[in-house]
Amino acid sequence: MEIVVFKEGDTIISEGDEGETAFLIVYGEVEVFKGVGSKCKSMAQLSAGEIFGEMSLLDPGPRSATVKALAQTKCLATSYDDFISSFQNNPEQAAMFMKTLVRRLRQMNDMIISLDPKKRSFRDMIGDWQRTIAFSDDIELTDEEKEQNLTRMQSQMPFY
Repeated sequence: MEIVVFKEGDTIISEGDEGETAFLIVYGEVEVFKGVGSKCKSMAQLSAGEIFGEMSLLDPGPRSATVKALAQTKCLATSYDDFISSFQNNPEQAAMFMKTLVRRLRQMNDMIISLDPKKRSFRDMIGDWQRTIAFSDDIELTDEEKEQNLTRMQSQMPFY
């Protein structure tokens, strides 16, 4: 584990980049973003005591979001290897990371449950998504139809 300090405005992790490190915020504040350019949406603000990048501790791979420092931020960085060894050396810290994962999963479950049951089904949304990105040359949508589908999907699937 290592202490790292980020200046206000620093990008700490970028969506799509490979990652195997999670960060515990010692002090400061960060913002979590999903998407790029005009499609970029703020998903959360995190502060002291909170963790980000934790998915890479269980499954190293592409980052699911971008995280930027909103102020000078000091973090404790934990690598995948450190995390795995901490199960034996420091089980309390490993449990704290696991609790964060479970809390975020519960939040996602609550968001899904809170969706209006009269809204379209998940299968319909996936169908719209497939048509929007045109998996098949047989499917032709106008730009307006693609934009309507994308807007409808974004309002019904709040991920971060």
